[in-house]
Amino acid sequence: MGTLSWIDSSVPASPAQAISMLHSYLAAAGMRRLYPANHTTVASLSIRQGLTVWCIGGTFRWRDDLGQPVTHPAADPEGAARRLNGIAAPLRAAA
Repeated sequence: MGTLSWIDSSVPASPAQAISMLHSYLAAAGMRRLYPANHTTVASLSIRQGLTVWCIGGTFRWRDDLGQPVTHPAADPEGAARRLNGIAAPLRAAA
């Protein structure tokens, strides 16, 4: 499995760029079957059934496995990837 270290430390300028960076971090960590989507003011990344990350208004948003809302600054896609990698890892190992 790869690491979550990144070459480029730039801050994303748009939701689409933030989701793209998040996608790159998660893919580098070994996650597969990631499905991004972009619109003008919102972007999303489907990670697995029941886990989709939305980026809007400078914030990543998703729900944990208990349905509780989780937020993380879009300016920190690497940190969001670390949090999401911990959530998705057990299911990825079982697949």
